[in-house]
Amino acid sequence: MEAMAHFVGRADELAVLTALLARPGSCVAEIVGEPGIGKTRLLAEFRAVASAKGHRVLAGQAGELSGTVPFSVLVDAIDDVLVGCRPPLDDHSLALLADVLPSIEDFAPAERPASGGRYRVHAALSDLLEWLAAPGGLVLTLDDVHWADEATSELLGRLLRRPPKVPMVIVLAYRPRQQPSHLTAALTAGHSEIVELAPLSRDQIAELVGPDVSQHRLNRLYDLSGGNPLYLDALSKVGTLASFDAVLHAELAMLAEPERLAAHAAAALDEPFELDTVARVAELSKHEARSALDGLVARDLIRSDGRKWRYRHPLVRRAAYRSASRGWLHGAHARAARTLVNAPFVQQAPHVMRVAQVGDQVAIDLLTNAAREALAHGPAMAAQWLRAAIDLLPETAADQRLGLLAELGHALSLSGSVHESRDVLQAVLHQLPADEPAQRAAAVVSCARVEQLLGHHHEARGLLLAELRRLPKTHPAEKVRLELELGSVGLISCDFQIEIGWIDDALATARELGDRTMEAEACSVHALAAYGSSDAATALEWQKKGAMLLDQLSDDDLAANLNGPVTLGWAELYLAKPRVALRHIDRGLALSARTGQSHQLVYLLTGKAMALLLLGDLVEAGVSVAEAVEVAELSASDKLRVAAYTVQAMVETSRRNHDLALRAGRRAARAGGDTLDWWSAVAGCALGAAWLINGDADACVADLVRLAGGPELPLLDPLHRPVFARGLVAAELTRGRPDEARRWIEWMEQSVAGCRGGDLLANRSGHIAYCHATVRMAERDPHAAIEYAAKAVSAFQATDHLVPEVESREILGTALAASGDVPAAIKELTEVASSYDRYGMAWRRDGVYRRLRTLGHNAVAPRRSATQTTLPQLTAREAEVAQLVADGLTNREIMHRLRLSRRTVETHISNIRGKLAVESRAALAATVIRAGQAS
Repeated sequence: MEAMAHFVGRADELAVLTALLARPGSCVAEIVGEPGIGKTRLLAEFRAVASAKGHRVLAGQAGELSGTVPFSVLVDAIDDVLVGCRPPLDDHSLALLADVLPSIEDFAPAERPASGGRYRVHAALSDLLEWLAAPGGLVLTLDDVHWADEATSELLGRLLRRPPKVPMVIVLAYRPRQQPSHLTAALTAGHSEIVELAPLSRDQIAELVGPDVSQHRLNRLYDLSGGNPLYLDALSKVGTLASFDAVLHAELAMLAEPERLAAHAAAALDEPFELDTVARVAELSKHEARSALDGLVARDLIRSDGRKWRYRHPLVRRAAYRSASRGWLHGAHARAARTLVNAPFVQQAPHVMRVAQVGDQVAIDLLTNAAREALAHGPAMAAQWLRAAIDLLPETAADQRLGLLAELGHALSLSGSVHESRDVLQAVLHQLPADEPAQRAAAVVSCARVEQLLGHHHEARGLLLAELRRLPKTHPAEKVRLELELGSVGLISCDFQIEIGWIDDALATARELGDRTMEAEACSVHALAAYGSSDAATALEWQKKGAMLLDQLSDDDLAANLNGPVTLGWAELYLAKPRVALRHIDRGLALSARTGQSHQLVYLLTGKAMALLLLGDLVEAGVSVAEAVEVAELSASDKLRVAAYTVQAMVETSRRNHDLALRAGRRAARAGGDTLDWWSAVAGCALGAAWLINGDADACVADLVRLAGGPELPLLDPLHRPVFARGLVAAELTRGRPDEARRWIEWMEQSVAGCRGGDLLANRSGHIAYCHATVRMAERDPHAAIEYAAKAVSAFQATDHLVPEVESREILGTALAASGDVPAAIKELTEVASSYDRYGMAWRRDGVYRRLRTLGHNAVAPRRSATQTTLPQLTAREAEVAQLVADGLTNREIMHRLRLSRRTVETHISNIRGKLAVESRAALAATVIRAGQAS
């Protein structure tokens, strides 16, 4: 919009926004104020300042109807900039973006993913914004976001949780009283600058209206407007001192007939509106419509950007809409629906739902299709269209009603309205007749999964067991599905006391049916159940059978249900098989992306992060768990949040990301609320470890013991105790309490000794031996420490636990030095430093090199690449990636060259840009080249 001649009373607020331009990285500001208070004008002034300083400036504005289209306000801001310009993103990202941004359509591959998952779309949009920020930084202003759709809010939440590392200022303007819950939730995800706009003072009003207004009239204008600039402007134009609504209606009443019809038609349409659409809805010729729009522009009721128009303020649009008769508006929406017949369903739906009659099957089908079109990015909007479709169904359409209610329950679950989803799905279940066992079984599974998201595992079991008891014997496939879902409840709750009789029955029936997919899942559930019963030997036998069956299945066989890969993958993690677990979890993730199944996505991503953490790929582990956090936040399920934040705390503790580790640990504990269970215990262990690296051993012990149920940590299963409780040993040693440290070690040993086959899980003995070694070093007994450290190294080698292995080697090298065997210590520690460097654990590597130097060994890092030598702030892997960027390789080519995932390459490049303080890929390449020339 054009800026007004006077800009009064907002200098301080503009200064706050302008200061954000000098901040490194990205930041978000919120301009909050009532309608007409000057939010839009302040945004315009800020954009002018930012543009003058060399920033790329993009602006979007939401409208009352725009909330029906996912990401509509973002499309308004950036789509025109992208026309004819292919962003340097990979094909997968372009395919995801093509469903959001029309300008990307020509560049995206023909084959599109079935469902990219909202978090993947958000990641692609974040990457796109980072690219748009180069080279001079990006200012993105989004106005009237109280009308923004939920997809936009979710994206804002991601940008606050994971701020881009490029110069970017995002400014949002909204009315606080109309702020939707999804926007409120998004804005609590991180820190933002709040700019509240108060009414103008009497002196500022006087400056705005000028010296020619009498004091009496000034006082009346001030009293009536309440210091609101928009109200003041309207009162001044019309020359009356009536109420604001009366002023607007008086202004509209002065319009000629064509202008009034065009004003009504434009108000019925989404903004910005186009000439052809206005002409058809107003029933004017194109010439008449163009003349009418010019007249509205001349009266400053609407404003033009050259090709499209929008009202000067939403309140003016509201007045234009309300001043039309109800009958005329009904016809206008019907004409709009006909005019938009070739547009996407989501653009037709707002008009159709206003004019359709009960029994209109065409309208029902269109609203249903709009819901399915919106589901991937805007499940809450999909739920709105489904409700509208259901309301149009005649009473005789019982079967169609049940089908749409089931879709509504699914949409509500995806949107985070989990309680409402449960109510709808239970209504479906209660309406399904007993002679429809297949439909009932599917509905019960859906209900049980929603109960699990709410943390109601007992209720989920009850639903499944009740349906199993009433299921006819003539439906064995449904019976197996229900029985195996009982096992899934055990996985999600980590209440491992699964009723084995049901799983035995499921396995036998699956074999009778020749259903190898269900057979593989049953074996996997058996492995998990045996583990939970402290029977590692039996668990390993079932894991072997499950893995053999699952590996023989084709992707098409496995795609129908991803419980198998998830259950087996986690069982393999518990059973000290991270490499095998990673293979099965990666397969599950690939099938999830292909089929759009998302109910197990958090467990797939966190499982992958845990496997990668053990295998020494800490960067990729961080990427995977960050994605898990995004999915968990979108789910609005506290159970999933606990799992995601717990694993994030573990990963970031290993990466020595002090602040993020502690923040994630606290969020995990907070998401668990007052519920104490297995996940709360593991969250306590993760939070305790985060406290420990932040130097607070007392908080480590206090939170860990509290969240694990008390001094004996009863909520941790026996086989996990050596894995998660070793932080207590380190904390007690830090507190100068070696006796307490030894007590914890004895407790670990007793826990494993009481388990059948506990000795088969070598990593457990590895953790215990590692703790013994640390205690012996604290007691100045290096010879005993050497013995224990060597046992730990051997145990972790046997189980592919690469990070614990190198940590044990560090203790071994330190103990060798203390024992006087300096040559052996130097040899061991040199290998340890090399391993830490390879795993990206620079802080541990540097500590080892310092220790080597105290031993008289002139230790230096392994021969660094030329890039790493000239840019020492980069890790070895970052230097490798930076050099390939400078060589002109694309992200895809770097992926194949280094055998890294797409997200890992993007993470490395983002970190490199932050360390080198460059804003674009070209600047990164130039920096590497200049550094090489200078050397």
